[in-house]
Amino acid sequence: MKYRKRMLNLLTTILVGANLSSGLAIVGAQTNPPSAQGQQTARKEISRERAIEIARQRVDFKPKSVKAVKAIEDKRKLWRVTFRGEPISKVHPMGETMIVGVDRFTGEIVSVSKS
Repeated sequence: MKYRKRMLNLLTTILVGANLSSGLAIVGAQTNPPSAQGQQTARKEISRERAIEIARQRVDFKPKSVKAVKAIEDKRKLWRVTFRGEPISKVHPMGETMIVGVDRFTGEIVSVSKS
């Protein structure tokens, strides 16, 4: 309530100085309170399943397993999706591995690593 009074006084002072009608001052005084101004729209995270779908577009081998975990890289919230393939040979028992970083809010692929 104090906020609205201060705004009304301020706007009246400004508008009277500009020789405008007081009717405009009342209309201008109906602003959002500070609590409403500070609110931001909540951003919705994409699902784990959607992150896997997006990341799978980059995979060029048949994955044996898929794992997606939440991570933060460079202050950016990501899904880190790891794809593991069949062993290539006895020399390479781990097989191919690809890690894809997917932004948790936009779905943008931000990093790809393959070994």
